[in-house]
Amino acid sequence: MRFFVFSASDGSGGREPLPGRGFSAAVVSDVGLLRPNNEDNYILGNRINDQSSDRSEAALDGPPEMWRIAGVFDGMGGGEMGEAASRTAAESFLRGSDPVPRSKTEIDAFIRDSFLNANNEILRLQKRSGIFGTTGTVICAGAEAFKIYHLGDSRAYLFRDGRLFRLTKDQTLAQMRLDAGIGPPSEADRHKLTNYIGRDRTGENLRPTESLWLPLLPGDLILLCTDGLYHVCPETVMVRILAAPGTPREKAGVLTGAALSGGGQDNVTCMVLSFS
Repeated sequence: MRFFVFSASDGSGGREPLPGRGFSAAVVSDVGLLRPNNEDNYILGNRINDQSSDRSEAALDGPPEMWRIAGVFDGMGGGEMGEAASRTAAESFLRGSDPVPRSKTEIDAFIRDSFLNANNEILRLQKRSGIFGTTGTVICAGAEAFKIYHLGDSRAYLFRDGRLFRLTKDQTLAQMRLDAGIGPPSEADRHKLTNYIGRDRTGENLRPTESLWLPLLPGDLILLCTDGLYHVCPETVMVRILAAPGTPREKAGVLTGAALSGGGQDNVTCMVLSFS
């Protein structure tokens, strides 16, 4: 897997971002074939899966000069606890995330506060309902640049010039073992998170991992997804789907279908953002 290299040129290959381009996005969240309920959630525009429905879809189009905040969340804890955690996180980002212009400093502050507020609300729920939490992978994108904020093992990918680059590193025991050269990690290690929303018991110190602000180029696609996609859908299949003609709604639907065809063992959420 190619990781995107954060360099002084930000990997733009000498091409300049183009202001005033088109923007469209869509998300599909599906319960899968084996789980009894959907513990995934998302935010796209002013939409979340507020009922934790087994199947939920949303789409967004608009002027690219507006900053847009979107994200996916994969709840932990099983059953209604996971649903509550991911929905709580989505609601935290929904508050104040209307597409209005902000400075990058204000965006950073809002998103960091949203991660922390979600963490602290989940802490309060933990006292009543048991221990659980959620992943969170969030993007803020404008006309010329985007940034990724990340906790857990939901992923962000950049599809550019026919190549797929991963923008996030899984925060799991499996990835920790790989980084330390202690392996091979077990199947169970893939599902043991080392960081997530709801982990910080101090209520003060939770901070997401953040990318640089990166340029957007004509034709770029961003994919945000939960592990229900990439654990069963090979990257070669992701590339084929993202490279094919179609709208973000169509691509998100086909990616979700590929996860279901791969067994659908987990909930799956796929969000595709297109910049033209």
